[in-house]
Amino acid sequence: MTENLVTIGRYSTPYEAHMVKSRLESEGIPAFIADEYTIGINWLYSNALGGVKVRVPAPLASEALQILAPEIEPSATYNVEAEACPECGSKNTEDFLDKRNSFLTWMLFGLPLLLPREKRRCKECGHCWRPSK
Repeated sequence: MTENLVTIGRYSTPYEAHMVKSRLESEGIPAFIADEYTIGINWLYSNALGGVKVRVPAPLASEALQILAPEIEPSATYNVEAEACPECGSKNTEDFLDKRNSFLTWMLFGLPLLLPREKRRCKECGHCWRPSK
């Protein structure tokens, strides 16, 4: 059985994410990096993909954030509690950026006038919603 992973940090470059991963692994917390190769090949994709993500197993997320607390800016903290899907009640959810409106305005006007929105997606039923803050 695989554990749910949660994102505890987003970084502009792969080397920043690897420094955080090394710090967590030195404390015994397994950490994984997402989107490092895509952004490593073309760093301009960093903003579009939401940066290089450091992910840890959900039960260890609070401990990982405590370890990184002196190193993380207050505005960079993330909600590590899995929000249940309003449709099916599953806690198997993930964060993503909905960039459709931004892309549409970019195609029509040549500028991304609307910012991407943070949303959650249920991995069980596929339902998407705006997370409660």
